Amino acid sequence: MKGWIARVRATAGPLALLGTLTLLAGVLVVGAPRAANRLTDEGLRNDIAQLSYTSRDLTYRGLKDKGDNWKPDGKLDQQQAVLYPALRERIEQSWWAATTTLDESWVTGTGLPGDNKQGAMLFSLRAGNGLEEQVDLVEGRFPKTQPGTVGPIEVVLTEWNADKLRQKVGSTFLFHREVPVQVVGIVRPHDENGTFWEPAPFGLRAYLPNDDGDPYRAVLYSDEFGLDRVKDLVGIVYEWRYRVDTAKLDAGVLPEVVEAVTVARRQGLDATLLTSLDSQLAKFADKARAGAALLAVVQMGALITLAGLVLLAARVAVTRRRGEFALLRARGGAIATIGSYTLLESLLVVPPAVAGGLLGAAVTGRPAVTWPVLALFTALAALAVPVMTMRTARNPSFSGERADLATARVGVKRRTAELSLLVLAGLGVWLLRSRGLSTAAGVDVYLAAVPALLAAGAAVAMVRLVPPVVSRLGRLAARGRGAVSFLGLSRSGRTAGAVIGPVAVLVVAVSTAVFSVAVASTIDEGRDRATDLRLPADVKVDGYFFDDATEAELAAVPGVTAVSQYMVDGASDLVVDQKRLGTVYALVLDGQAYAKVVADSGVDVTPPKEFTEAVPGAQVPVLVSPGVAKQLGGDHGAVTLRGRQYEFRIAAVVDGFPPIANGASNFIVVPWQAVQTDAQKAFTPNGYLVAGDPDPERLREVGAAGQERWANEGFRPRAYEEVTDVITWEQARAELDKASINAVVTFAYAIGAGAGVALALLAIGFAVVSGARGRGTVLSRLRTMGLSRGQGRRLLLVELMPVVVVAVVTGAVVGTAVPHLIAPALGLSQFTDGLSVGVTFDPVIVGASLVLVIIGMLTALAVETLFNRRLRLGEVLRLGSFDAGES
Repeated sequence: MKGWIARVRATAGPLALLGTLTLLAGVLVVGAPRAANRLTDEGLRNDIAQLSYTSRDLTYRGLKDKGDNWKPDGKLDQQQAVLYPALRERIEQSWWAATTTLDESWVTGTGLPGDNKQGAMLFSLRAGNGLEEQVDLVEGRFPKTQPGTVGPIEVVLTEWNADKLRQKVGSTFLFHREVPVQVVGIVRPHDENGTFWEPAPFGLRAYLPNDDGDPYRAVLYSDEFGLDRVKDLVGIVYEWRYRVDTAKLDAGVLPEVVEAVTVARRQGLDATLLTSLDSQLAKFADKARAGAALLAVVQMGALITLAGLVLLAARVAVTRRRGEFALLRARGGAIATIGSYTLLESLLVVPPAVAGGLLGAAVTGRPAVTWPVLALFTALAALAVPVMTMRTARNPSFSGERADLATARVGVKRRTAELSLLVLAGLGVWLLRSRGLSTAAGVDVYLAAVPALLAAGAAVAMVRLVPPVVSRLGRLAARGRGAVSFLGLSRSGRTAGAVIGPVAVLVVAVSTAVFSVAVASTIDEGRDRATDLRLPADVKVDGYFFDDATEAELAAVPGVTAVSQYMVDGASDLVVDQKRLGTVYALVLDGQAYAKVVADSGVDVTPPKEFTEAVPGAQVPVLVSPGVAKQLGGDHGAVTLRGRQYEFRIAAVVDGFPPIANGASNFIVVPWQAVQTDAQKAFTPNGYLVAGDPDPERLREVGAAGQERWANEGFRPRAYEEVTDVITWEQARAELDKASINAVVTFAYAIGAGAGVALALLAIGFAVVSGARGRGTVLSRLRTMGLSRGQGRRLLLVELMPVVVVAVVTGAVVGTAVPHLIAPALGLSQFTDGLSVGVTFDPVIVGASLVLVIIGMLTALAVETLFNRRLRLGEVLRLGSFDAGES
């Protein structure tokens, strides 16, 4: 036991380092995936929560089945029972409802304007479950319609509807002039934004038309007996709606839930399932796979770097005891016995590995199956020292080889290993570009390691190519004054091959950090570009409609440099040769004002000259999307704007036009200035693009005043609500950062950049330690010849500078090149609002590399100074042995 303790004390430093590395590996392997899973799941729940009920919920819609025993509430439970468990167990709420067809549900006798005209009042009757739980009864009672033909249909309506529709408890009117309807209650919703009201928004707030012949539209709540009274007069549609609980959704169950929703389309009820939940989940799964792939590349780079450091630490531990192993071997000790001694000591790395795993498991998030990876890493850390010990004991000459001859003895085995590494890296790049990172089972481990393999291969090539160049520089330095440069460069050229391990680790660490920064820069630039397409200005002001004076008032706000008004119509009629083709999204704005706003805002958008230079003519020159151009089949047509038809000719076909949503395929852009002046009177702006740095609150106040003036100029629409929305470019950009799994991406490149830099400095420390003994001997002798302490430090810097600089540059080049090489596999468009962007170069990488070299040199000086103190160089010089210095 005492002998074991003594051996542990002899290698306490390397063993502590091995334990620390396994601890870090445990946190990285177990904790990082859990954190990433938590961020992914939060993104999933956020995305699904923002969907409309038609996309998020499962809604079965159909007509009543034949049979007297048919009960809609019974069908609700029966349908849920046949759903797959993955879906059934995640149903949070369910509702059934029966509704009369709104366009057929006309009533009379309400007392509203135009009441006597058939179709002027459309009041749909709705029955179902859940109403009483969602409202407070303000007045009256809930409906209890008498079965048969006795008495009126009883209904309740919300306070807002009762006020706007001029109804109260006791009010009556006729459904189809035949069936009496009576209001028996007024209710107040608990939450007007609740999901219960989503399928019937007119039940919450009715549609109040302007004085243009449009009908009133409302939904009144009755009961099942009430709807039975009108089943022969109007169609009745039944719905069974199921809401999935987002709290029970996570990325791990996406495949099962998607399959369950797909199968649910043909299960149970003889009705049509209306939902896009399966497609939305499938889209998110694609994003999640892209995020997982990016994280896997970064994790693999960090893990391979840690593994390399483990091997370097094991080598240091063996080197310190090479004399002991040689003596044991000379006294007849078996190789396996010698290895078993060190194995018992190396097992001390297991507790730190377990501790790291437990720390990782304490991270909040959904667990991932990564413990086997930690077990393999721990096995590597525990076996590295015994394996190297047995190799040293088997070949005693190996322990005493000269580092300065390392480059001269490159055997066939090493050459084969190096060439195999390059082949593996090249093959991996080809596979990545052809099939991507992900497979049906998840991320391919080999392909995720390809960037690290490329970095290691580049390090090997660099170590083989650099020494001759440095040696040449050393011979040139011999012609100058002073011995420091000559000695340092000469040793650097001879010993570069001996530090191939630290150099390879350094290159992999730097490439991982630079890869993360390069990807982060690319995503940031892509999101900037996507924001420009969403909002080609510094600020956007939206509302109902504004009066003509609003533009000038906005321009007068302090900080505003340019303003461009616009008008949008999401459903304008598209006509060609008197034939209506359908509806189109129309955007009307002044081309010259738009160009000035874009230029002053510094937005990377160039409007077409056909638009900005358009002038009035017989036909308005417009921009159209490829989809509209295909519909027209020619170069002209007409579009209806604000009730007036405008003839146009196609000036250009464009794939997109900011601020029209990226990817839109059915739009037309009309230059305001090219419309005849008398025809422009029909245009009323409902938004503005603003350049400059104004106070958003001041813009909101001006916009609200403009809306109020417009509403008071002629008539106030019954449905008008004064809402002025102001959004800045920065706010729109922040929305992209918060969306979906972007937090996972941020987390991934934070790990890559932080871990890469930290591990790179540690690799530089190993590079110093690997040659410290040889430098110690040389330095001791040179000190007796008059070499000062300062010259000794410069000697270290000159010797290490070429290797470190070339390694950092190599890592930076590889890290920058890898995103270009494997760009198709990364799927970066998933993080940039669907916008495809090329990989960009961030100039910060150059400055960061320089800073890393400087910090690395300072680290090298600190490590060398500490090591020399432990060696006691004066005793080495007197006794001629490092072992004596370490005794």
